Amino acid sequence: MGAIAVAARTEGALLDLDKHDWPWSMALVPVMGVDLFELANNHHWRTTFALTNWSTPAPAWMNLPNQGRNGNERDWTLYGFQNYYALLNCGFRLRPTAGTASGVHPVPLGFSRVYVHLPDGFRYDDWIEGLDAGRSFVTTGPMLFATVNGHPPGYRTESTAGSRAALRVAGEVLSERPLEAIELVVNGEVVRRLEPHAVIDAHGAWDSRFEEVWSGEGSAWVAVRCWEPREQGRVRFAHTAPWFFDVAGAPVRPRRTEVEFLVQRVRDEIERSAGVLPAEALAEYRQALIAYEGLLRRAVP
Repeated sequence: MGAIAVAARTEGALLDLDKHDWPWSMALVPVMGVDLFELANNHHWRTTFALTNWSTPAPAWMNLPNQGRNGNERDWTLYGFQNYYALLNCGFRLRPTAGTASGVHPVPLGFSRVYVHLPDGFRYDDWIEGLDAGRSFVTTGPMLFATVNGHPPGYRTESTAGSRAALRVAGEVLSERPLEAIELVVNGEVVRRLEPHAVIDAHGAWDSRFEEVWSGEGSAWVAVRCWEPREQGRVRFAHTAPWFFDVAGAPVRPRRTEVEFLVQRVRDEIERSAGVLPAEALAEYRQALIAYEGLLRRAVP
């Protein structure tokens, strides 16, 4: 895995983690230095939600039904969100992206998609740079435009201890149907749930504007997400890339349950692969295990 990553980077590639529930997925993150996480992935079908059984069960702390083994579209989406948040809390600053597997799955090209903020107009190199910087949001429907203290997603700043100012989150969501909620996520926790008050614009879209102030202490990453309910329990969503507000020398500390989840994922794969994979491949799994186990020392309850 590592050799492939090195070769790809010499050609200017960004490495994308397609499916978080594949048994080997979490080992890829520390070994390959993965750049992108598909929050909107090819299990999000526009027709029906059919892929209801997951390759790796979600852990109990995610509070998903059926022992985390299967669920509906919202359950699958929340599984991906919480897996992503665990990686962010561990210091792996993957940027969100999207994919459809159009031609393999019955999903039209662009149903799950990522938008990149390009204030100077579209150029391919600028788009790739913006995607890598996290100036983006992913969506299966709603258009989510948000700023924190006037900055687009992907913004990063560092301050001295105790000097972080209040964060003013503002934006607008354009959706085909009325939204259920707009949520502010800080370090993996929903800290504000806003009930949208929308008006129909000149183009027939529901226009939901929001503004919220959040104050806290210590390092934080912040994201905004929204939910657009559909018939028969279906849901469409949008999710921004994070903003990062770092306090020097005091990074976000992962929860112990999050780190133990990542450690167990790699341990399970080492056990499953023993006697099957060559020693070189097993060594990379052990490299991933060492990286995750090292995070246990700074985890919080």
